[in-house]
Amino acid sequence: MIEQLEPPPRFTGHHPHFPQHHHANPTGQTSNAVNSSIVPIQPGEIGFDGKMLRKAMARKTVDYNPSIIRYLENSIWQRNITDGRSLQPDVLYIPHLVPPHALLSDPVNCVMTKFIRPATNKVRCPIFCVCWTPDGRRLITGASSGEFTLWNGLTFNFETILQAHDSAVRAMIWSNNEQWMLTGDHNGFVKYWQSNMNNVKVYQAHNDPVRGLT
Repeated sequence: MIEQLEPPPRFTGHHPHFPQHHHANPTGQTSNAVNSSIVPIQPGEIGFDGKMLRKAMARKTVDYNPSIIRYLENSIWQRNITDGRSLQPDVLYIPHLVPPHALLSDPVNCVMTKFIRPATNKVRCPIFCVCWTPDGRRLITGASSGEFTLWNGLTFNFETILQAHDSAVRAMIWSNNEQWMLTGDHNGFVKYWQSNMNNVKVYQAHNDPVRGLT
């Protein structure tokens, strides 16, 4: 015969007191002793963090891709300059803007009247040569310290810095197939670079500074 199980009695009114046992950790200290030994860290005692001091800055982006795409689309049906569309001084014609070299009949487009912004490297030193990457999205600068700085062509912030030469970088050029980049420094050394900034060859071409490459 199965016995009926009754629920445990509920305590009403006065609750009995059950003793609490403090369990010791492996070091032999109780939990209360461990908690009392913890000292809270004050905000001023936190280590240096550059992100805490860095101010949020809204970067102005100059996106030239729409004008390039518009120029490529127009080149399908335009036979020459006379087939080009005339632009009027109105905001409705902004989507029809094309690069300056597409408007050879209007040389005033080549006059730069608006200054965008300066870009300063971490190490302030003269810049002797600059060149765009083959895709036109980044700008590479050669400094007197021998460093390459890779700049973003849209937001004008630097992406990476590379110590390329031991002396000042004097010349920089891309090959015709856009696969190799050649650089020359003040000591006469010439280096071959891949598109991922990997140096594959270096030799001393002259005893004097290299001023130009072709």
